[in-house]
Amino acid sequence: MDIKDYYQGFDEKQIEAYRDEVRQRWGEETLRDSETRVMNMGKDGLAAVQAEGATIFQAIADNLAKGHDSPEVQEQIAKWRNWLEHFYSYSDEAVRGLGQMYSHDPRFAESFRKYGDDFPAFLTKSIEHYCASKKK
Repeated sequence: MDIKDYYQGFDEKQIEAYRDEVRQRWGEETLRDSETRVMNMGKDGLAAVQAEGATIFQAIADNLAKGHDSPEVQEQIAKWRNWLEHFYSYSDEAVRGLGQMYSHDPRFAESFRKYGDDFPAFLTKSIEHYCASKKK
């Protein structure tokens, strides 16, 4: 598998801009670790992980009316939290920060709107609730 397979849909310039952003925010080691994990999955493994993520996000969207703190949504958030480990070993603080990026960063928010216009904010609130309840 080529790293371009992971960044499918992006041209060379966009890929480097994304990689530079990761380096600046979280460091070279984070980028290297994450890309190594993805490369080790292979194309079929990556496709399976991506499908698993889409299933989790769809299940969250399907339960949106039940509320961000509902057992159904929180169960899916826990699955999402475990799913993240395919890409990197996230601290609880990093998980919360990633959840905030899902609605605050326009690039993430736009990609999550395919599950509904309110989904990015709902997802962030659900993740924040998950993280807060872990501390209790």
